[in-house]
Parts: sequence; C-alpha cells; structure tokens
Amino acid sequence: MISTINVSLPSKLKLAGDRLVSEGYFASFSDLVRVAMRGLIDVNLEILTEEAIVDFHAGKTKALNSQTDIDEYLKQFKK
Repeated sequence: MISTINVSLPSKLKLAGDRLVSEGYFASFSDLVRVAMRGLIDVNLEILTEEAIVDFHAGKTKALNSQTDIDEYLKQFKK
C-alpha cells in the first residue's frame, strides 16, 4: 500500500532533489525520498542495535520471558 503525503521543503533542498532526479540518480522525487528515509531508518536501527549490545554486555538488560514479565515492565511507563 502506498500513502501520499505533502511535505514542505526549503526551495534549495527541493532544487537539489530535482537536480538528482533530472540527472538520473533517482526515478522520481518520491523515489529519492524513499531511499533517503530508508537510509536514515537503517542508520538509526544500527545505532540502537549497537547501544543494546553495549547495554547487554554491561549487564543493563533484563530478560522478559513471559507476558507477565512484559506487563510488569511496561507498568513503569504508565505512571
């Protein structure tokens, strides 16, 4: 499923994107935005994964082995 959204961009950013599309780097402006967003998401997931590994090795993690464990853990965020 594809969703359509409207995004406001500074004119220089829009011109730079249009240039990339016209030079053939992307099939369309939408393609450019999708690729850019995927890249940002991948980078952020990589950073979060690295932080989780560091926390695990530092003993800062807790295993949630059951739905009860999960419910108890989530209670701290509902305060």
